[in-house]
Amino acid sequence: MPYLYLVRHAQPDFAGHYDSVTGLGLQQSAWLGEHLAACGLQFSRVISGSLQRQRQTLATMLDCLPEAPAPITDPRFNEYDAASVLGAFEFGDERAMRATGDRPRYFTAVRDALQAWSRRDVAIPGGESWAQFGARIEAGVADACDGLDRDEKVMVVTSGGVIGRVIAGILRAGPDAAIQLNLQTRNTGVSEIARGQTATRLVVFNAVPHLERADRAHAVTHS
Repeated sequence: MPYLYLVRHAQPDFAGHYDSVTGLGLQQSAWLGEHLAACGLQFSRVISGSLQRQRQTLATMLDCLPEAPAPITDPRFNEYDAASVLGAFEFGDERAMRATGDRPRYFTAVRDALQAWSRRDVAIPGGESWAQFGARIEAGVADACDGLDRDEKVMVVTSGGVIGRVIAGILRAGPDAAIQLNLQTRNTGVSEIARGQTATRLVVFNAVPHLERADRAHAVTHS
């Protein structure tokens, strides 16, 4: 029964270049790497999507995990294209909305656009369908865990939409649940999944033990 650890990327530059990690995000990543090292966790595989914010997060964590294997990049763990989803349903220009810094408005628009996308059978212009998004994630997870023995561990650094979709599938929940889980994920939040031969179980969702200190309360972010 291999264990899959899904880590959401660290804080991105919300109002600027979103596919990059802020200084605080780098600190979040380092603290998580230190926490995993202190727990003595050893990973058989470490993987990230190909987005810059995902790769930066993993690289910073690995500085604190010298015994980890070489990282693998797998674009199947990339996030959905938010700009395409928002544009397809005329919920606004992604970059322009982020530039205003109005997070509630932005995430409300993202939620509504994702709900519309999940109800559409065909791919959106410049993107994929909701079903295709789920299928590529499912294939990525299967390959990430393929061939691992009982109690081996694999870590995947990815994004909130991917994590929400995986966990909703485990819980046999629908698209609305996947979207709500997506919007609850915290930067460098960790979700642990046990994959057995006959069942897959959610052990932990969205944990941030590396930030659960009074002097790190400012570092709990949802961007």
